[in-house]
Amino acid sequence: MSIGGAFYAFDRYRLRGLVIDPSSVSGFLFHTPEDKGGPHASQTVEQAWDVVRALLPEAVDGEALEGTEALGCIYLTASHVERAAARLARRSVPELVARFTGEPAQFAELYWAKTWQGGAEELAGFMEGVKRFFAEAAARRDAVVFYIV
Repeated sequence: MSIGGAFYAFDRYRLRGLVIDPSSVSGFLFHTPEDKGGPHASQTVEQAWDVVRALLPEAVDGEALEGTEALGCIYLTASHVERAAARLARRSVPELVARFTGEPAQFAELYWAKTWQGGAEELAGFMEGVKRFFAEAAARRDAVVFYIV
């Protein structure tokens, strides 16, 4: 079994309830339909979660949420999301991928690093998706959860 991660965007006013009751995060993310207030956007990064976290730290520059069913959970308020989106917009995915594939020893400890160094095109797609996801979430003033399972 492998570990994967995804970002979820939802109405910022729902975040407080999740922070108060972290055990409800999994049910909210996976079983609450959008029309009932559940997430209205997501961006998977699959097994590239650790590489994305290392290359795009802005995307996980929030607060750790303990007490969920996840292996890791980070939430970002709407303000965090806006700042992250602005910083991500200035990042060049081709430059980051070139650095990642050009300096394999520097990233060797990351989860599935060797796989992603050979699959740089798919990795770049995930990273461009994260940039788009944050730009759209910021435009809606959403909160975001990064969930690793």
